[in-house]
This record gives sequence, structure tokens and C-alpha cells, in this order.
Amino acid sequence: MEIELADDVAGHEPVAAPRGAGYADAVQVGRVVGVEAPGRRGSGYLIAGRLVLTSAHTTPEVGAAVRIHPIASGRSFAGVVTWRGTPGGRQDAALVRVDDPAWIEPDGRDPAFGRPATGRPHLPAEAWGFPRWTERPEWPTDTWQVTGSVSPGSRFEGDRFVLDLAHQPPAGKAPWAGLPGGAVFCGGLLIGVVAGDLDVGPGQLEVVPVSTLCREPGFADAAGRAVPRLSPVELTEAQLTESDQLLSPAALLRAGAEIVGFRGRHRLMDDMDDWCAGSGFAALLLHGPGGQGKSRVGYELTAERTADGWATLWLDASTSDEAIAAVSGVVVPLLIVVDRADSRPEQVRTLLRACARHDGAQPLRLLLIARTAGDWWRLLRTDRFAEQLLAHASVVALPLLDDDASGQLDAYQQAVHELAAALPRVPGYAGHDWPAIAARLIAVSHEPGGPVLAVQIEALADLLDAVWPGTAASARQSAEDRVLAHERRYWAFTAAWHGLPFDEAVLQDLLAVAMLFSPADDDQADRLLSGIAALDGQPRECRDAVRGWLADLYPGTDGEPWGSLQPDQLAERFVGLRLTESPELPEPLVPVVTEGQRRRMLTVYARAARQPGLADQLTDLCVRHADRLTQATIDAAGLVETPQPLVAALRRISADPGAEVERLAPIGEWLPRHGHDHTVWAVEITQRIAELHRRAGREAELATALNNLSVRLGDLGSNGPALAAIEEAVLIHRRLAGQQPETFEADLARSLSNLCVRLGELGQLEPGLTAGEEATELYRRLDDREPGTFLPDLAMALRNLALCLGALERFPQALAAIEESVLLYQRLAEERPDEFLPDLAVSLSILGINLGSLDRDEESLHVAEQAVLIRRRLTAQRPDASRPGLATALTDLAVRHVVLNQRPEALAAVEEALAIRHRLVEKWPETFGEDLEWSLHVQKVILEA
Repeated sequence: MEIELADDVAGHEPVAAPRGAGYADAVQVGRVVGVEAPGRRGSGYLIAGRLVLTSAHTTPEVGAAVRIHPIASGRSFAGVVTWRGTPGGRQDAALVRVDDPAWIEPDGRDPAFGRPATGRPHLPAEAWGFPRWTERPEWPTDTWQVTGSVSPGSRFEGDRFVLDLAHQPPAGKAPWAGLPGGAVFCGGLLIGVVAGDLDVGPGQLEVVPVSTLCREPGFADAAGRAVPRLSPVELTEAQLTESDQLLSPAALLRAGAEIVGFRGRHRLMDDMDDWCAGSGFAALLLHGPGGQGKSRVGYELTAERTADGWATLWLDASTSDEAIAAVSGVVVPLLIVVDRADSRPEQVRTLLRACARHDGAQPLRLLLIARTAGDWWRLLRTDRFAEQLLAHASVVALPLLDDDASGQLDAYQQAVHELAAALPRVPGYAGHDWPAIAARLIAVSHEPGGPVLAVQIEALADLLDAVWPGTAASARQSAEDRVLAHERRYWAFTAAWHGLPFDEAVLQDLLAVAMLFSPADDDQADRLLSGIAALDGQPRECRDAVRGWLADLYPGTDGEPWGSLQPDQLAERFVGLRLTESPELPEPLVPVVTEGQRRRMLTVYARAARQPGLADQLTDLCVRHADRLTQATIDAAGLVETPQPLVAALRRISADPGAEVERLAPIGEWLPRHGHDHTVWAVEITQRIAELHRRAGREAELATALNNLSVRLGDLGSNGPALAAIEEAVLIHRRLAGQQPETFEADLARSLSNLCVRLGELGQLEPGLTAGEEATELYRRLDDREPGTFLPDLAMALRNLALCLGALERFPQALAAIEESVLLYQRLAEERPDEFLPDLAVSLSILGINLGSLDRDEESLHVAEQAVLIRRRLTAQRPDASRPGLATALTDLAVRHVVLNQRPEALAAVEEALAIRHRLVEKWPETFGEDLEWSLHVQKVILEA
């Protein structure tokens, strides 16, 4: 690693620092300070308003006085040591609070903290400090900027990073004597401080990692929320960064602002702490209505994991697939939070593929936050990787907090106090005696109710109304409308500052459109603004002014032209009010925006449609623009809590006699395979699609539609028609394969496999075996023609064939088929273990059963042991997804031991299986009840033997 030394920089001169991806300037030079105590001098960095991070080597004991010298100031300020680690020890750091009344807090956002997470060497880094201050007592003294790289693996056991210096240090007897306490940045994140032990080795400096400090309870207590999270350095591009500015009263309600303290949820947080225990991957979906406090739970969990030294990542919606892929190489405990996961299922799929490649040596936890666990969740788990990782993920419905009158009153009073304390931080709100106003409000009887956010909205509305009563307060409108009335003052003032020539109604329509369609980049913003009727004919300068107004009102994150009013509940209420007044607002924009913006518009519209009259408006809008909105309607229906207006639109679209396949097919694919009404609807659509293909003479498409129809009819319990449909599909594919084998033989093989399954369900085992044998032979021929392409299909077909032969008690033939399936899955698992190890474990279990059926008990036991070993490996990597399979493999192993009269081994295996299955049944009794009964039966047999 090379460390380059920059030229000296005068202490009062501003110096440009590198930018970290997604963060403000990494080193804000104005925050670099000198720390002085009797006989001690060193460096430090201002990490919050009055809080300085420095070295224990530089400071005296806790409670002692020190002087703080800002780099850009000619004077010093009084401070006191609030926490101090051990000089020269693992916690060689200290915190100093500036208690000088003359201190002025700096502008700009506080630094973001992080830790290297992948073990990748030579990460670019920089440090700032005053190495020669001990030799030059005058102030200001010269600063040094040390740039180079850190290698996290060096001194890993000692909880340190090492900087190996390639260049000579400053001249002098003790060239680095004033550098301890200097902040070290990497990837735009503050990752540690220079340690006080300078006698490490030739040309070396040591760094005390912030992640080590976070694990110290005293440090966490003294720092408070100054270190809210430790972002992974290698994933800075993926980290969500929100503005920390409180530009308007509503900003106090943002979950990320954490103005009102977290309360309650003790049982939930204990459960989530248990969920985080252990190694490997685990996922949890936390869902509940808007305003229930889901995101706050995420922030609280982030703080708890940060206190344990974990890296934490709040995934930004704009993160590239390439950046997400770095998750697979993380070698430290990592919590990933995906807020609004229901609005970005494709990104979640990409993330899960990266998680599937993680080695499982350290904890990797994925917290998904959404309003529902509905269709989006069901569809997400149809992905192969997602199915493996999420099959048994924890799903938690967030209950109402403080559902009794006493608890809600306490929550209201807490919110009044803490919002009042924060209101002076909002521009234009500092000139009022908010503590006195809060005291008067609390003295008056209140009966707040509803979710936690509703209580906080009411508290904020009451505070604001006490200063500016207005018509909203006098009319006793809802708390949401009262807060919006005060927010409108902010909108109007900012619009006037930008010189916008529009009346209040037009301004509000512009804002509603901006919130409805939320452009992701500059191009989308330009097209959106160009399509707004109110801006038609206006010069470019006017559109630019509107864009600047929107960006100033609610700044966007990571490249977004603008953000939105937060929390979502307020934005949805406001949009609903504007759509009631101006129902035509979205109409001209549907043709000019992207598919993603249409989905966003319909999602927000549907959530706003709780207001009277909007549901029918939304349905009519979707039907009028069915050519452009059908897919967006399908997507949005899977995301919202009350999709009835969208479902009504889809029913009308699919009932249109003129609807073509291109419009019907996405609706049919979206419909779930459960629920009688949905199943009947799906059959109707699939029958229409098949008939349209039949009339048009599209045989290949007809065969595919018949295959789908067979599945849907089977879901409905219409087994006879389902068999007829798949038999016709096989006939068509057989004819097409005879004409164009290279094009259609794979389709024929799939249809035959499905026919085998359908016949097996009807108890027609011999015809099912015939279909299975033909499918297997076709996959062999396909694999010969395109080696490797159809190997997974052949392995699966052989497994199905083995099951069919076993059901017919043709055990030798079944054994031959499953042995070949195992060999194929072993080859596949060597190349792609994340994808095919679970399949290998399943085939091994079937192989063990077949060997047992042929009285080859020793071999059966050996195979069962192999299956358990694979299941243990998978469980270490993905506990939630793999524990059910481990329990099955252990029960099978117990049976093998019983056959061989190995009672102690059998009992140990089945008891481990029972421990797993009891826990599974507590969460999913209907899913795992029968499995538990089988393991209990095996245990009973062992005990009675």
C-alpha cells in the first residue's frame, strides 16, 4: 500500500476533498480540529454539533478540560472529555464535547461513518491532522493530508487497520507526534482515527476502526446518535442518503429524521435481535399499513446493529446491479434494509442473487419493509433464487403501537415535547417559545388515537395551530389537513422566491403531478414538465424555475431531480385532494412518461383513493388508457393494500370482447393460483387466449396456452378438463416437433413432463410413466445436441421418473433413474452450488429411500448422511430457507438408523429434527404440521423399540 503525503495546507485555507459516492464531500476541512490539554497535543474531527472524535493518547481522563482549535479559526474553545478508551489499547480513542458558549456549530451535514466490508486490499483512503504541532507550539499550525490506501486484513486480529507509508514523514524528531486522533476517511466514510501508538514499525501508522469503538457501551452512550450507521465502504454507491435538512414542519415527521424518540416494541425488537443471531443469510418481511412505524423499526434495528459493530446498508432504489453484486463478497456482519420493497421487486431479486453467492461465514440479514405481504411477495418468490432464500423467511405484521388510551396519551405528550424541541431548527420557526406552547397543550385534555404517525401528526398540527390558527384549525379539520395547511405556507413562500407566475391552485397541481410521477432522472423530469398543461407555452426558463422550486422544496436523493413530501401518508392525502379538485391532472401525462412512472402514479393514486369518489375515477382512468396502463395496473394492484379499483379496471379490460392476447396474457399471468374467484377468472382469461390463438391458427402459441389452461383448471379442481388440455398440448407439440425438431422438441419435453405430473395426480401411474420416460429420452437427445443447456431439465425429469417408478414399486429401475439424477446434480452443484445444492440434497434423499426399499441399508445410511451434510451447509448459509429441508433429512437419517438398530444415533437425529419442526410449527402450523407428526411418529417408534 502506498501513502502519498500532500503539500502543507495553511490551517485557515479551505481545501477541496474527494467525494465519496452518494455522500457529501468526504472530509469537510472546517471540521478538522486540534485537541490540546496540559502536556498533550493531537488531532481530531468534529462529528456532530459539539462532539469531537479524537485519540485517547491526546486527551486526559473523562471529565477533564481540553481546548479545541478549529482549523479555520484563530482562537480555541473549551471542551470536556466525555468518553475515553485506553491509550495504546484497542479502544485508543476519545470523545470531547465543546461546552464553550461562544461555539458556533458548523454548516454542512455530519460525516457518514463506515467500515471496510469485503476484505478487499488497498482501498483508497485519506487522513487529516497536525503531525508537527508538538514541535511548533504556535497556532494555527500546518496540516497534513495523508492519502493512500488501507488493507483491512492487516492487524485484523488486533482490531486495527494499518497504513504502510511509502514516503518519508514530515521532518523532525517525532514527525507524527501530533497526528493521533486524526480522522481517516475511505470511500467518503469516516472509518477510524489514527492511533496514539506511533512506534508500530518502519513507515507504518495504525488506525483504530470506528466499528471497534461502536462495540464499546461507553462510546455508544457518549456518542448518542452521532454514529447512526456504519456503511460498507465498498457499497457506498448502494447506500441511501437522505437530506438531513429540516426545511419544513412536515420534515420533522420523516422516519429518518428520528425527531420523536422510538418507544415500545420491546417484544418485536427482542425477536429481531434473535433473528440477527447466528451466521449465514436470513430474511424478514416487516409489513403493515402506512404510518404504523415500519421504517422507524428499521432505523432502530440499524442503530442496535451499529452498536454491535455491524455494517448496515439502506439500499437506494437507483443502485446499479453491478454495485449490488458486491454484497456477495462481504466478510463482516451486514444488515441490509430495503424500505418500500414492494415498489421495487426486480431490485430485490437482483439483491437476492447476490445474497445467494455469499459464503455464509458471517451474518447477512435482509430486512424488507413493505405495506403488504400480498401479490408482490408471492410473485417475488417465483424467482428460483428468491424461492430458495425466501421460502421460509420470517413474515411479521407490525401491530398497532399503544392501542390503549393511556399509551396513546403518553405517545402524544412525548411527541409534543420532542417536536417542540426540534421546531426551532426549521427555517422561520425559531422565534417562538415552543416549550411553553408544548406545556400548554399537554395541560389540556386530549384523546389522540390511531397509528403512531397519526398521533405525531396530531401533535405537530396542534403545535403549529397554536401559533398560526388559520381556517384549518378553526374548522377542526383532520390533523393531516391542518399540517398540509401549514406546509402550503412553505410552498407559497418558496414559489415566490423562485418568481413563479402561478396562482396557488396551479402551484398545488404542479406539486401533485411531481409527487404522482416522481421522475428518476433529468430526462424524465424534462419530459414530465413538458407535458403539464399549465406549463404549455411557457418559456424554458419558467420550466427550469418550476424544477428548481420542486428541488428546493423536497431535495431528491442520489440523482433524483426532486423528492416528495414525507411521510407518504401526507403526500397521499394531498394528492387525493388535488385529484378530487382536478381529476384530469394525470390524463395528458400518461403517454409521455415511462412505464415505471405510470406504475408509481397508479400506486399513489390507489393509496389516495380512500377519499370519496376517487376509486371510480381511478378505474375509469385505467380503462380509458388500457393500451398504456394495463401492465402498470397489474403491477400497482400487487403493491397496494386496497387494490379494488385497480382489480375492477382489470376485470373491465379483460371482459372487453375486442381485447387481444397481448392485453389478456399479462392479466392471466398476474392472477394468483389460489382463491376461487381469481382461479375462475384466470380460467376464463386463459380459455379466451387459447381460443384467440386457435382462431388465428397460431399452433405453437395455442399449445403453450393449453399447457397454462391445464394448470389453471387443475387449480380449480377440474381434473378431467385439465387432462384434456395438456393432452391436446402434447399432440400439437408432437406434430410441431416432427416438423421442426430443433425448435419444438424442448416444448414437447416440457408438455410431456407436465402430462406425467397430471396423470400421476389422477392415479394413472402407467400412462404417467410412459409420458415421463418419453420426456426423459427427449431431454437426453436435447442434451446431446446442446451439451449442458438441458442438463437441469434432464436431472429433474429423471427424478420425477424415479418417483413414478417407485410408486409402481419398480425399485431397481427407480434406483437407476435416481442414481443418474444424483450424478447430474453433483456435476451441476460443482459448477453452481448456490443454485443446485438444494436439488442435489432432494435427489440424495430419494436415493436413500430407494436403496432402503432394496434392503441396501448400509448404503442407504451413507446417502442419508450425505444429504444431512449438504442440508447443514445450506442451513449455515441460509437458515430460514434451509431448516425445513434439514429437518426432513434428519428424520430420514433417523429412519435409516432405526433399520440398522442404531437406537442412540436414531434418537439424536430425530430429536434434532423435532427441535427444528417445533419452531417451524409455531410460525407456520398449517404448512409444517404434518411434517411434525411424522417426526413424532418416528420418535415414538424409536422409544418403543
